[in-house]
Amino acid sequence: MKVNNTIVISIGQAGNQIAASFWKTICQEHGIDPLTGQTAQGQQPRGNWSAFFSKLGESSSGSFVPRAIMVDLEPAVIDHVKSNSGSLFNPANLISRTEGAGGNFAVGYLGAGREVLPEVMGRLDTEIDKCDNVGGVIVLHATGGGTGSGFGALLIESIKEKHPEIPVLSCAVLPSPQVSSVVTEPYNTVFTLNTLRRSADACLIFDNEALFELAHRKWSIESPTVDDLNLLITEALAGLTASMRFSGFLTVEISLRELLTNLVPQPSLHFLMCAFAPLTPPDRSKFEEMGIEEMIRSLFDNGSVFAACSPMEGRFLSTAVLYRGIMDDKPQADSALAAMREQLPLTYWIPTAFKIGYVEQSGISHRKSMVLLANNTEIARVLDRICANFDKLWQRKAFANWYLNEGMSEEQINSLRASAQELIQSYQVAEESGAKAKVQDSASDRPRSAASASMEDSRSGSMSLRDLVDRRR
Repeated sequence: MKVNNTIVISIGQAGNQIAASFWKTICQEHGIDPLTGQTAQGQQPRGNWSAFFSKLGESSSGSFVPRAIMVDLEPAVIDHVKSNSGSLFNPANLISRTEGAGGNFAVGYLGAGREVLPEVMGRLDTEIDKCDNVGGVIVLHATGGGTGSGFGALLIESIKEKHPEIPVLSCAVLPSPQVSSVVTEPYNTVFTLNTLRRSADACLIFDNEALFELAHRKWSIESPTVDDLNLLITEALAGLTASMRFSGFLTVEISLRELLTNLVPQPSLHFLMCAFAPLTPPDRSKFEEMGIEEMIRSLFDNGSVFAACSPMEGRFLSTAVLYRGIMDDKPQADSALAAMREQLPLTYWIPTAFKIGYVEQSGISHRKSMVLLANNTEIARVLDRICANFDKLWQRKAFANWYLNEGMSEEQINSLRASAQELIQSYQVAEESGAKAKVQDSASDRPRSAASASMEDSRSGSMSLRDLVDRRR
């Protein structure tokens, strides 16, 4: 069976900083030198290395090259990657320009981004040609800056237009005033949401608001830096991709396509959140190991999720728990996860919404760790926060000229804001329908007259989610 090959595209300052941290981590996990791409004594890398690496040369002394493309409209971060990664990356795949996007979505989407797009798509086609079996594309980007939002949206749309069969997962960092660098972040994020909603197959949200709080509270860092937040994201991404990169006695390779199939019940409901356990400070991880039951409780705690919301107060549409590391307590893990499932506010029209995966290969920092991926209706709270900040700016047309001067119109901007509201409402409707189903299930135990049963069924029992969304609109 062919291994699924995954290509990682990183965009903008945040996307490329995360990518640099991510590639260093998974090189170490596979036994590949993060500066040369080679292995000790010419050995084969650990696991399904071809999922994320291609091999350069046929001899045992050949090097392993990440399936990576890095793009930025200004040179600083790409230059930093070049000077700190040795000969690991293909230099043709490190693409930058000189002007930058100035924190403006419209520049990345309508201006300079259009100029660099052919080169990036050309490099993507080259990487696809190197693959035996393309399993998907992961896009790392932030929605607050101009390149990550504007060019990120443009590239995702272009990939899906040219290669509609390839799954695209957006890993999007949402802005927070705590670590804000661009005053127009709410504009850029709302504009990007339309593309993430319509073109990406799924979007994994990393909310800086929550990440800042986690680093402050769990790692006892007084003023967390971007590097601290990126380290949290790297932990989650390494855990998320472990099932694509390693297989063994207890698990087979899980492709990106398979993962998304289990997590996305309907095309419009594909925004995911995640959590990681144990959230032990990196310098103490090998000295403070959590028990399996404590780890699972931590994973589902509202204060551990990488999004500023409370998942236990929403509805879980779908859930995947990926456990990696030493399997001496697998029966205990199975039992604890089964007990946790009974406590979750699941959505009753998706009865098989809880998946568990096991990977025997430990991560770099933890002997045992877990990643939670959840499609939860509370994501609407995160998006609503962004939209509220957008409205504060747009009501006064603050900084609107930045976008209007680059070719956007007020009509387009209002349409993009309406698209974001439709997304929020879709999740609100899913939450309401899940709650209604529970009420109906409990009510079905009571005797009903034929007339009342008919009336209740016509009102809601036979109504699909699509009907509910249409009626809400």
